[in-house]
Amino acid sequence: MTRINMDKKTVSWIKKNGGIVTLHPFYPFNQKKQRGPVDVMLTFDKPESDNNFNIVPHEGIEVYIHNHLRIKNQLRLRISGIGPFQHLSCSGIKHFRKNTAV
Repeated sequence: MTRINMDKKTVSWIKKNGGIVTLHPFYPFNQKKQRGPVDVMLTFDKPESDNNFNIVPHEGIEVYIHNHLRIKNQLRLRISGIGPFQHLSCSGIKHFRKNTAV
């Protein structure tokens, strides 16, 4: 089970923006082959298909985590910025995957 850490400010901000957070993998150097370092892209909508996502409920919020993303010890979501420049960020994602034989 994935442990998620959010403060009260982050929880209320996400609920105000729909109550759903989706974490998608983003491969900055090789998007077509989906290899190399992986980063995270956050959206506030439900994915079209739940097949590739793990759904983790947390304090009335649904967090969809893509299967290609690996969590370290815990996933931390936090809000930063001021006023209209607030944005959500996350930490606790493994940015490199070990190569496995296919």
